[in-house]
Amino acid sequence: MELRDRIALRLLLDYALRKGALRAVQIKHFDHQRRRLTVFTKGQKVRELPLPHAAFWTDLERYILESEARPDHYLMVQRTGRYGKADPTKPIGPHGLHNWWYRRLAAADIVAEGTTSGERMHKARHTTGQRVLDATGNLKAVQKLLGHTSIQTTGDIYADWDLDQLAATMVEVLDDDSPTDNEPTTESFPLSPRKSLQMRSL
Repeated sequence: MELRDRIALRLLLDYALRKGALRAVQIKHFDHQRRRLTVFTKGQKVRELPLPHAAFWTDLERYILESEARPDHYLMVQRTGRYGKADPTKPIGPHGLHNWWYRRLAAADIVAEGTTSGERMHKARHTTGQRVLDATGNLKAVQKLLGHTSIQTTGDIYADWDLDQLAATMVEVLDDDSPTDNEPTTESFPLSPRKSLQMRSL
C-alpha cells in the first residue's frame, strides 16, 4: 500500500475524519512538534485533532520526503488530463475520493473489484466512534474525537446500548467494588459521615 493511502486510511479509520475534512488536509495542517492536525470540516468549523501514534508521523515524514511535498500541497490530490497527472496544489474531487475509497476496499477484499456502492466512507467514522466508546465508556471522548458541538448528538448516535452490554458493564463494576460476602456496605456510598451513620442503622 502506498504511504499516502495508509496515512489517509488511518485518518479515516483511527481518527474518524469526515470525507470533506480529508479532502481539505494540506501538509501545512500537520503540527509535527505537537502531534496535532488542524481539521477544517463542515459548517466552516476549525478544530485541532491529536494524532498520538508515532507510526503515523513516521509514515507522514517519509511521505513528505519521498514525494517532495510542500506545505501548500494537499494530501489527497486531484488528477487531471488524459493520463491522470497529479496536481498537488488542488484537492481531490468528491468523485475521485469516492473511487479511491472503493479501490482501497477492493484491495483489502472487503468488496468485489469494480464495486462503487454499499460501503459508504462515513461508516468508517461511526465504526471509530463505537470502538472508542466500547473501549473506554467515555462519551465525552467520542464527542471530542468526532467534533460534535453537542454531546447530545453523540449520545443519540452512540449511546444505544442493549441489555447485554449493560449487564456486562454492571458485572465489571460490581465485581471490582463488591466485598467478598457480596453484601453492600456503606463504603460503597460517597456519603457524609452523618449519612453513613444513618445508613448503618437501616
